[in-house]
Amino acid sequence: MSESFSRRTLAVLLVVGILGPGMAHYYLNRAGFSLVADLLYVGGYATAVFLLWYGWLRHVDLTG
Repeated sequence: MSESFSRRTLAVLLVVGILGPGMAHYYLNRAGFSLVADLLYVGGYATAVFLLWYGWLRHVDLTG
């Protein structure tokens, strides 16, 4: 149960973390709010990357 929940959560985070900031940037840019669009775009991707690292990659041991 926990493994499938984790995979589902990862998939949702990837979709929302990629599509959300991109679509918000597009529509805000077309509405004339280019600065807000750029800030939201960068903030959205940075948040998604942080959540991916914190939830799944932080526990991975990368030592040789």
